[in-house]
Amino acid sequence: MIKIKPFKKAKFNKTIQIKKMFDIIYHNYDKINNIISFGYDRKWRKKLSEIIINYNPKLVLDLATGTGNLPILLVNKLKKLNFLGIDISNKMIYIGKNKLKNSKNVKLIKADCQKLFFIKKNQFDIVTIVFGIRNFENINNVFKEIYRVLSRNGYLIILEFYKYNNSIYKFYSKKIIPLIIKSFYKNLFAYNYLIKSIDFFYKNVNLKKKFKQFNFKLIKTIQLTFGIVSIYIAKK
Repeated sequence: MIKIKPFKKAKFNKTIQIKKMFDIIYHNYDKINNIISFGYDRKWRKKLSEIIINYNPKLVLDLATGTGNLPILLVNKLKKLNFLGIDISNKMIYIGKNKLKNSKNVKLIKADCQKLFFIKKNQFDIVTIVFGIRNFENINNVFKEIYRVLSRNGYLIILEFYKYNNSIYKFYSKKIIPLIIKSFYKNLFAYNYLIKSIDFFYKNVNLKKKFKQFNFKLIKTIQLTFGIVSIYIAKK
């Protein structure tokens, strides 16, 4: 269970709080991410998309898909790709649908990624999670569901902040991000949550052990930008 929540005093569970948080920040989400990452957010997603393209999948599931930034990078490169994105925030999905309104092979739906009962087993060639694994209240349920819906020899690919024990990142997260957010954005709480959730995740969750626990074989780990983020590629 991931205990860090966006709203300290709220009595709702983490899943509801995550939905509420993204429903609040959705309208500036892409803009602020680009600003606070100095454009690296786009570069990290582009690198991930290049890896996916090399596998030439026919069916991809993206959990915590947000505003649909991943399918935008894929649909023009993989003409036969069918893409399903799931996110708990209907407002994030709304932005994504507007961005992808001309993409017939992309479907974005609002749902809880921890409960994929509406998806049949062994369907997807690739399942991705981009900066979303920290936001799930029950990671074990997510891994179980991913294993169920992945096809035989399918791939789970995760892009996430993970190398927290990094002096560059520590200075950036403690000093630079708050100054930027205060200048551009009133909802500082969301980015306080971001930093705290990264810290907690790094100290308490071992993804390599999680892959093994749920019968995934870790194929490769790729570190980007001085190890601030990592891409994990695991096979069912």
